[in-house]
Amino acid sequence: MPEHVPDVSIVTPSLNQGRYIEQTLCSVLQQEGVRLQYIVVDGVSNDQTLEILERYRSRIDVLLIEKDDGQADAIRKGLSLATGTICAYLNSDDYLLPGALSRVATFFSENPGIDAVYSDRIFVDGDDRLLRYWRLPMHSNYVMCRWDFIPQETCFWRRSAMEEAGGIDPSYGFAVDYDFFARMMTRGMRFKHISDFLAVFREHPDSKTSSALQTIGLAEMDRVRSRYGCRIRRAEYLVAAAYYGQLRLRSSLFQLLNPSGPASFRDRITTGR
Repeated sequence: MPEHVPDVSIVTPSLNQGRYIEQTLCSVLQQEGVRLQYIVVDGVSNDQTLEILERYRSRIDVLLIEKDDGQADAIRKGLSLATGTICAYLNSDDYLLPGALSRVATFFSENPGIDAVYSDRIFVDGDDRLLRYWRLPMHSNYVMCRWDFIPQETCFWRRSAMEEAGGIDPSYGFAVDYDFFARMMTRGMRFKHISDFLAVFREHPDSKTSSALQTIGLAEMDRVRSRYGCRIRRAEYLVAAAYYGQLRLRSSLFQLLNPSGPASFRDRITTGR
């Protein structure tokens, strides 16, 4: 591989997602065009996850199987071992699309002033059926610091920026990514949205997003806003409504024109499904 090819570190926190984790693993391990460091941190799963991880052990650069204090702690541990100039984490029920890491590496090479990049989002269900899209408007620090719109599974950042910002805060149970991204933005780090699809977000009854939003999620999001001075005044909800209106319109139009999904989604890895 040429010397100038960037190195990318991906961390997957894992716990009892045996139904989905093989697709996650394959979606990372079959990426081409980058030097990959893949780190998997499993909190001692008690389903078929460990059996699946054992099959891929020789291809995973770092595999930690040990008790942790939750997802954020697992992500923090994994990222502390990252050596790549570009970093991200991918949950064990989501997956990358073909060509995602090559696309990201090219972007960072061509945009030295950008610290983090993210794409639009594809939602699927537990059986990998296409549900809907998020076609996001252009990036706005003002909006993204106040509302959690950045699709975490599609976001990649420079390790140097992560180290400067202080990394993952393990005290969060839900707003892990929101806190990290808001902290980076309020410290002056530059984010960029690209109109593309880099990864897929899975909705299913056991996912953290489905179960936690109405319990700890909203409280943690308020904590992030307070922590970084991103107060939301009553009139500012009009900004969120306008942004979300653009998102819904762009997403609906895209789904109308692309009922089977973009080419990268149609070519996705389905091993284990």
